[in-house]
Amino acid sequence: MRHKRNTQNLSRFSSYFKATIHSLAQSVLIHERIVTTKVRAKLVMRFVDRIITLGKDADSLSARRRAFSFLNSHSLVHKLFSEIAPMFAQKNGGYTRIIPYKRRRGDNAEIVILELSVRKDIPKEKAREARAARAPKADDAVAEKHIEKREAPKREHKEHKEKEAKKPSKKLLGGIGKMFKSERDSL
Repeated sequence: MRHKRNTQNLSRFSSYFKATIHSLAQSVLIHERIVTTKVRAKLVMRFVDRIITLGKDADSLSARRRAFSFLNSHSLVHKLFSEIAPMFAQKNGGYTRIIPYKRRRGDNAEIVILELSVRKDIPKEKAREARAARAPKADDAVAEKHIEKREAPKREHKEHKEKEAKKPSKKLLGGIGKMFKSERDSL
């Protein structure tokens, strides 16, 4: 019986539960926003709030060591103390928020977005420039030749398959002989 056991364990052993929570917390700090189930989000939210409070500490060595024991990444600890914690310098709590998103198709679990309440967003102009830089250039002749080379063998291959499909099979009764051969070999 689970008397006086108020916490969830996500149906995992304690070490797996701890690893799940730490992994989700790392993802929240890296990406500043994740999509997960509501139960996991509620558990991770408490953990992330504690870590950010630790990051707001006066940059002491002990605070950094405690943060590293939770996050297991020096680069993430550096990001916590240099970028994330200063964003919340004026706030005394409520560092994360849960936004309802949708229900999962398979088991109807409630999916939510867990994000930091203050995010440093990229300005829209820079986002457009980044998308334009990633988009392929249509006037690039080399890229077009490369695309044509890749598509040409695929067309021939499909035609070749169609020719093979039209040939009648030479096997006796569609390959029933294999069945008798397997029985003979098994004896």
